[in-house]
Amino acid sequence: MPRRGIISLPAEDHWVRTARHFVAALLIHWGVAGEARDSALLIVSELAGNAALYGRADMTVSLTLEKQTMCIEVTDSGTQAAARPSRYSDPCDEHGRGLDIVGYLANWTETHDERDGRQVRAGLCIAPAGANGSRTTPNRTERRPDVTLSVPIPQSHTSTAA
Repeated sequence: MPRRGIISLPAEDHWVRTARHFVAALLIHWGVAGEARDSALLIVSELAGNAALYGRADMTVSLTLEKQTMCIEVTDSGTQAAARPSRYSDPCDEHGRGLDIVGYLANWTETHDERDGRQVRAGLCIAPAGANGSRTTPNRTERRPDVTLSVPIPQSHTSTAA
């Protein structure tokens, strides 16, 4: 049976930390450790940060862990946010590389632009739980770009974990 955790927050910079802490607690509860945990937290930070910087009024962060696949999904929705700065283009700049980082860490990614927001998904292949119950990320050469999971997104500012 898949495990799921969902948190809905305002799409603002100061809520990205809350999303990251929610995911960190969820991963500990699920026994996800090591590189898999670090990768998932960085992916959530990048995607939630993008939703806060470029997205609409609200963001929903959801994680699903089913067997050996974790799906991380960040959706922004609601009313159009006020104009926000455009992406930076200077190669020496610190900004504008978040999706490249996500693409490197994840085994697969998807982006869906819709009329009322954007949904970005990233998947990680997680090694089976070891003797101590913790899970890690398998060798990066074992990428599976054909994996897709669907996760229902609630529209309220709540969090749930299963």
